[in-house]
Amino acid sequence: MENIGESMDNTTSNSNSERQQGVQEFLDAVAETQRVNLVGLGFLQGIIDDHPDKVYIEIPEGSVTLSIIILGDLASYHIPTELLIMALSNPFTSSCGGLPPVVVQPHGGYADADRDFCAACIQPGDHTGIPGTDSIGILIAGLISDCDLFVNPTQAPFRRALLRAHGMIDSPVSDIFATYLDDQHGATIEFDEAEISIKGTHGFTWHLGGIEDPDVESFSLSSSIRGGPHRVHTADTYHCMVECDDLEYLLPVLSKAPRAFLQQESDDDPLEDLSRSKQILTSVAKVWAPLSRAIESGEVELEDDWSDDE
Repeated sequence: MENIGESMDNTTSNSNSERQQGVQEFLDAVAETQRVNLVGLGFLQGIIDDHPDKVYIEIPEGSVTLSIIILGDLASYHIPTELLIMALSNPFTSSCGGLPPVVVQPHGGYADADRDFCAACIQPGDHTGIPGTDSIGILIAGLISDCDLFVNPTQAPFRRALLRAHGMIDSPVSDIFATYLDDQHGATIEFDEAEISIKGTHGFTWHLGGIEDPDVESFSLSSSIRGGPHRVHTADTYHCMVECDDLEYLLPVLSKAPRAFLQQESDDDPLEDLSRSKQILTSVAKVWAPLSRAIESGEVELEDDWSDDE
């Protein structure tokens, strides 16, 4: 019969061995993160070495800290080196939940010296399985090829930053933005009228205007039916919608309108923003009888626009 004391000693010994093994596996995993970051550092250096005329480090005008400068075709981009080093050396103290914001600046600087810099948080794809130095290298490579990054459907923050920096009309991004709108949404941008148009249902074409009007915070919204005159539904979506200037929301929803106005769903559905605007629905109902009847019967409920409470 096995001695009870010996059995307890064996159990304790096995437990200690397993704990030591767990500690070693943890330390090995930590060491592996350092190793792959060193490998990624070679990849990062290779990108910089291959593009000496497009990637360099200096203190940008108006700044006091070093930044990686990337010269793309559409703009120049600044990434503070301090934020990158902080994230790599101790990610637990970094306030950025991923890659740091990228400052976007037109080539030659802003025409208005007092204008605030535009910044974009660019998170290129799922990088959970690769080292941080690889992520930095991929980001820099993407900014060098910024035309490709601009038309990537997942890079809405980057597009918005460039559009803020340049403007939509008669700017270095106008043509590529028009191509993006057509390819992704079937929408067109009319440069002379400074408006974006997209076909909806029941013969409607929707027009987002006010693009160059300093008095318009977001967009004006109007419609035409089968090539007829424009009917303005709101002079500024800022006053009656939450997603008032988000084209990635507005264009897909408008392509389904006015039919979408008859299909109100749950209060939790964020896509119901447009179809719950009292101002817009009341205006559209004046020119589209099905919506007018739905409002009169109570099938479509009108709610106060968020700015009505202000």
